[in-house]
Amino acid sequence: MGATRGRPARSHDGPRMEGTMTTHVRRSSTTEAIEPDLAALWRDVAQQGPVARAVMSNLIVFRQPDAADRAGPGDAITAGLALEDVVARHPSRLIVLEHQPDPSGTRAPFAVTIGVLTFGPEGSRFGIELIAIESTCAEACLPSIVRQLVRGDVPTSVWWMDDLSRMPPLDAIIGMSRQFVYDSRSWRDVRRGMSAAASLIRPGRRLDLADLNWRRLAPVRQALLHACTVADLDDLRRGHVRVLHRPGDSALAWLCVGWLAKRLGWSRDLMPSVEEDRRGDALLMIDVGEAPARLTAVLDSYHAVVDSGGRVPLLTVPVPFESDANAVAAELRNLSQDICLHGAIEAATLFLQ
Repeated sequence: MGATRGRPARSHDGPRMEGTMTTHVRRSSTTEAIEPDLAALWRDVAQQGPVARAVMSNLIVFRQPDAADRAGPGDAITAGLALEDVVARHPSRLIVLEHQPDPSGTRAPFAVTIGVLTFGPEGSRFGIELIAIESTCAEACLPSIVRQLVRGDVPTSVWWMDDLSRMPPLDAIIGMSRQFVYDSRSWRDVRRGMSAAASLIRPGRRLDLADLNWRRLAPVRQALLHACTVADLDDLRRGHVRVLHRPGDSALAWLCVGWLAKRLGWSRDLMPSVEEDRRGDALLMIDVGEAPARLTAVLDSYHAVVDSGGRVPLLTVPVPFESDANAVAAELRNLSQDICLHGAIEAATLFLQ
């Protein structure tokens, strides 16, 4: 079945660059004055003591507010997005883009907020830059807005906080990015979401996809790789598989199906049964084969357990706790194409057609 690859979740994701946020200085600005206004903010911050400017990447955070969302991008830090936890672990020039599509619009951004966030104890502080923009325009206008904000000497990552099945990624943003981070658990329509993700995988395109939901699947993938016998693999190759998932975790189930299909070379006529199960606390359950040679893998919030009916010892793989901030920061540090994820997305998309 191959190695798990795919950057598993970890109980620790490297140290948070030491200390909590100590200063959050911000002000309104305009697109023409962003850089000089940021320079002025740095001078203000430096008057409070030594501070190092830290930047390992450009991080573009894309979000489309709901009608009930009253928090603009300048308030994103305090609106429950926990962006400061991400940049504390992976210092980045943080560009929050709150975009309302308007195909006929050509207007410039109508609100710009800049800020400097500093972290760490006195005497060893470091700071990052925040640029938050509200825009209402056509997609074609976005490159000119974003291009002037990103630094050319570091890689650019996009954190797509919207539901891909509702708001597909914008080519104007993807074209200038090295990495695309998203969470398929938020998808309302798994078929459309998987299709949108698959559209990002193109020959010759150097774009690293990072699905936070894929990280959650790592323990059960590891457990299956270690526990499957030759007989189990035969059942898997013949498609004798049933996948049950908790309500809201359909995308996780289809990622698992896509991974199995790609590793085992399933054709569409071997598509397993995928069903929602409201019983119990399991996020995911995979049944392989039939009694007495039946194998069951169960993933819950604490561990993944593979039971082969006594043919081999019960195998348990713990599920480490990982916040979204930890997961995003870990992906930002790991710029590499996840071939297993790409294959799982392509296979799942084929089965969902």
